[in-house]
Amino acid sequence: MSYLIFCVSLKRRWARMLTCLTLPLLLAVLGPAQAEPKTLRIGTGDWAPYVDQERSDGGALPRLISAVFADADYRVEFIFHPWDRNVLMLQQGQLHAIMPYSCTPSRLNYGICSDPLVRGEIVLFHRRDQAFDWTTVEDLLKYRIGTTLGYSYGPAFDEALQAGRLNVVQNGKEDTSFRLLELGRVDLHPQDRAVGYAMLRRLFPADSGNIVHHPRQLNTEPLRLLFRKDDPEGIKLLRLFNARLRDFAERGDLQRLQQALNSGNADDWKPSTQTQAVRD
Repeated sequence: MSYLIFCVSLKRRWARMLTCLTLPLLLAVLGPAQAEPKTLRIGTGDWAPYVDQERSDGGALPRLISAVFADADYRVEFIFHPWDRNVLMLQQGQLHAIMPYSCTPSRLNYGICSDPLVRGEIVLFHRRDQAFDWTTVEDLLKYRIGTTLGYSYGPAFDEALQAGRLNVVQNGKEDTSFRLLELGRVDLHPQDRAVGYAMLRRLFPADSGNIVHHPRQLNTEPLRLLFRKDDPEGIKLLRLFNARLRDFAERGDLQRLQQALNSGNADDWKPSTQTQAVRD
């Protein structure tokens, strides 16, 4: 009986020793467990074709930004709010970044800007049956202009707006000014050209041609990501994003995206992968 107990005890010791020796080898073969990607919260607004809340992928710019951060093992969650609320949430640290915004002097008070994603073009929309021409902001003083809260329309327009020289009707929703323009309650609406025509097709599918844009640009400048100023994590994310974005630019992704936006084919654009770049 004593011999039997001794043998059983010995077998158990050998089993424990074998487990201790085998487990490290097994872990080495399997490799370390993959950590879940960290999630970044980025505030934005429904602004097709750049950002489209009705699409599962969020539209062209969310596809680009998600791909850029995915290269650095980050996952992006896009939070949709009015533009001015996005700014407030960024300042309060509730968001890692906001987009797409132009890098105006006032925004540099609270944010730091990424490298350009694409270039936006702000124009003045008016009814086709309205004779309209303009050269400077001074020519706009006699018109009723529908604007959206939280928007920047370029230095000259913003300065005249802040000085109270323009007759504006400000709205919190993107589509309100176009509805007012269609009804004749405002005369003009400044809007990004690509966004304006995408919105008109959505709002008035049968007669979107009743509203057109004047060919003179009110403003044109790049659209960017804004990170929080004086925030160490924001500065780190900005540098990481810019470095990865340059890789996409070198592969021609940003040029193809700009062409897709200008031609109305942004929904068909998809960012390339490193594997595709090597193959091409």
